[in-house]
Amino acid sequence: MRVAVVIPMWNQVELTLRCLRSLEALTHAPTRVYVVDNASEPDPTAALLQVRADVTVLRQAANLGFAGGCNAGIARAIADGAEAVLLLNNDAYVAPELLAHLVGGLSGGERIAAAGAKTLTDETPPRIHAAYNVLTFHAPLVRVEGWLEPRTEKFGEERDVDSVSGGAILLRRKALEDIGLFDEEYFAYHEDVDWCARARRAGWRIRYVPEAINYHRMHASTGGGYGGPIVYLTSRNAVLFVRKHGSLGQRLAFAVYTLGNLMKEFALRARRGELAAYRWRLRGLVDGLFGRPVPLAELGLRPRPGDS
Repeated sequence: MRVAVVIPMWNQVELTLRCLRSLEALTHAPTRVYVVDNASEPDPTAALLQVRADVTVLRQAANLGFAGGCNAGIARAIADGAEAVLLLNNDAYVAPELLAHLVGGLSGGERIAAAGAKTLTDETPPRIHAAYNVLTFHAPLVRVEGWLEPRTEKFGEERDVDSVSGGAILLRRKALEDIGLFDEEYFAYHEDVDWCARARRAGWRIRYVPEAINYHRMHASTGGGYGGPIVYLTSRNAVLFVRKHGSLGQRLAFAVYTLGNLMKEFALRARRGELAAYRWRLRGLVDGLFGRPVPLAELGLRPRPGDS
């Protein structure tokens, strides 16, 4: 199977270089490697080519987010003849057998659209960052199975699931051609949940492959913690997803759980002095409800006009 690797990045060049280096040990070698640079400053192309001379750098004019960056890479990979595309977060590094196991998972049936890895945290000793997602339509939208579980051997059964993380996912070309690419309205977060939901609705399967191991620096691109970008984007995009996919009952359940969550969260954030970030949560919910675009400059995800 001809597999292309697509790594979207925005700044974080040292982490991207580490990710590229980890690909050298893969037992199933990819046919092509693409790094989609979302207008990082300074231009990282020379540094990337120094680590891996055969990498194709697709430099974009603006920050397209994870969804847009992945789409640019997927489109190029398909045009170049890839049969499957492995998406990797730039702040991740892979175990040598990762791609071999994901190819094995994808080969388990013609209607398997995607195979996802077990992601461990980038720390010593590691914990499980994410195994797979269960769609709940509660607040949050999905339950991440294995979240920060210290026993990394848990969630060790290969199985069909609702969705897997886009941070280490192998996508079948035929499924991409049938379903389409990521919905770029999400920018970042939940675009993988959306794609998997669309795939399953079209009769495809999503496979979780626990033998495929990926290590991830949590939230390196957005800063992590309870802060503006991740709080805003996850809140906004959950609403977008529910509007797009939820039945009336699921929409009502999401509204009830979200309201209860907001009241508890307000008390906690007020006590911790984190109301500024809490306001981003509220804004994300409102913007998702009315379909407003992501305020990239305000979130620090794109330079403001006139910034050098």
